[in-house]
Amino acid sequence: MSIAVGENLSRNLQTLHSFERLLSCTKEKLLLDSHDVAKGDFWKTFEVNVNNALLASKDIVGLNDWKIQYIGGHKFPDIVARINEKQAFGIEVKTISTRNSSWKIMGGSIMESTRIPDVSRIHVFCARQKPFEIKYRSFEECVEDVAVTHSPRYMLDMDVSNNQSLFKRLGKTYDEIRHMKNPFDAFKEFIVEQRKINLKKRKLEDDFWWYSPNSNQIDSLELEDQKFANKMVGLEMQFWNQLTKDVQRFLRAYLLILFPNIIEGNYNDASKWLLQTQGVINPSFRDTFSAGGRKCLRGIDVPKIIYNIYSWKDDLINIFNY
Repeated sequence: MSIAVGENLSRNLQTLHSFERLLSCTKEKLLLDSHDVAKGDFWKTFEVNVNNALLASKDIVGLNDWKIQYIGGHKFPDIVARINEKQAFGIEVKTISTRNSSWKIMGGSIMESTRIPDVSRIHVFCARQKPFEIKYRSFEECVEDVAVTHSPRYMLDMDVSNNQSLFKRLGKTYDEIRHMKNPFDAFKEFIVEQRKINLKKRKLEDDFWWYSPNSNQIDSLELEDQKFANKMVGLEMQFWNQLTKDVQRFLRAYLLILFPNIIEGNYNDASKWLLQTQGVINPSFRDTFSAGGRKCLRGIDVPKIIYNIYSWKDDLINIFNY
């Protein structure tokens, strides 16, 4: 990977302007076609809709030589706008739950092990279904924070002010950090200080210890998120009822996906993970998912846990979209 590629593209104002026109035209086209775009399982189809709109828009704005490549899957970014064999921009597509009134959404791992190597500048293209709205912005500008859930991940906010973006506060550029052997080193001190400030506000004591993987561990990090999280940070203890409702919903959905045996009433592994990696104690773990009994779902009598899972389907879908 060549840093010079990214630097050249970032400094070429004419090319940047062309990319901006491409994204603007794509947004306008999607808004005009909103009746067809913002329907059904929006989160499943929006990536494809964005790709199709980009294909149509590149010719409209006179970028006939650019190639639009839909990547999808678990690669970063989702779509590549290729200028030539060695230079490309990226578009990461995000959708926001209708329950979310803000423009905050979780991004990918800070290690970026699935990043397409020759893509330099990446924009986030984000949409909400009801009402149908679209915002796009450079990835560097909309990263607001880093969160440690099951692994350290970027937190995005399409509305964060430029001087409050994470990289501005760190005093380092996104390119500087992403080319480090271990990007987490750039965030260590920041996260420690943030936690200390939060703990001071709550008048609690904290005892931190940190772990930095070496370079040969980073390549397999995505496959060992759980192990990394266990070793990386000792979290302060909290009770479940001290968490915000949004955090509770995220963890509840994530636990169901990570430990499907919860459905069978086996809570041991899930409660151990919650304590070890999140520092969260939940004395009423069973009641978080089901208090027992049965409910009627579309005319069928089902266990309450099945009814609850159906009710939480939007949260579960959002987890899979991360």
